[in-house]
Amino acid sequence: MEFRTIANRLITCNHQTGMALLKKFMAYIDENEIISEYIKQYVNPDDFEPVERGTCFSSMGDTKQEEISYTYQYLKYAVENYHNFYHDMAFRYAREANDAVKEFCNRIVLPFVNYIEGYLTEIGIQMGYDEDKKFMINVNGGVAQVNVANDNAIVHATQSNGIDVTQLENIISDIMKHIPTDITQEEQEQISDSVEVIRAEVQSASPRKGFIKTALKGLQAINGTAQFGAAIATLVQFLGIVL
Repeated sequence: MEFRTIANRLITCNHQTGMALLKKFMAYIDENEIISEYIKQYVNPDDFEPVERGTCFSSMGDTKQEEISYTYQYLKYAVENYHNFYHDMAFRYAREANDAVKEFCNRIVLPFVNYIEGYLTEIGIQMGYDEDKKFMINVNGGVAQVNVANDNAIVHATQSNGIDVTQLENIISDIMKHIPTDITQEEQEQISDSVEVIRAEVQSASPRKGFIKTALKGLQAINGTAQFGAAIATLVQFLGIVL
């Protein structure tokens, strides 16, 4: 979930936020032992040479090894040597700044993210989660989402503003399931009202961040069990993409 969140933020960035999010993305990869070890097995220093600012790539390689190796080293080089995500990296991919950034992310970053997503899913399967569940990865509008179906169930996933609504509902369900039993009626209503505000704002065409943040604070103010607190923390992290 952490990787998917930070990857989604980079893929859906604009020309102003791109470089800061790229730095966070690369730092997360290097600091996460599982992902870092996966990348290292593909990286070959001979695959990459420094490139000029504004270089437009038609391909990052012909094989999986080449794509992962070149893309990682290029993004690493960009973080260490470039300053402007649009002018230094995405400039030649489209005429308008944000269109260029979007095209760059879809063409360069997204395939790299998909390789890592696939690897993390394989780990889950190897751990035994394939015994009674099926995994399906969808990419819609540059946003990767992982859905799980039990037995032969069909997975229905929808997205709103880059948020997987199905996963949001699962998190909300977990919160409601773990509502503390020793709180007041007023606090119970506060939880219900906060959840409804978040649900409505996330699915609106123009979500109001202030409303969402206030609703989250309302939930965090409730003293509950460890399970309730963990569910709230998951929701806060999940909504990071719109905040």
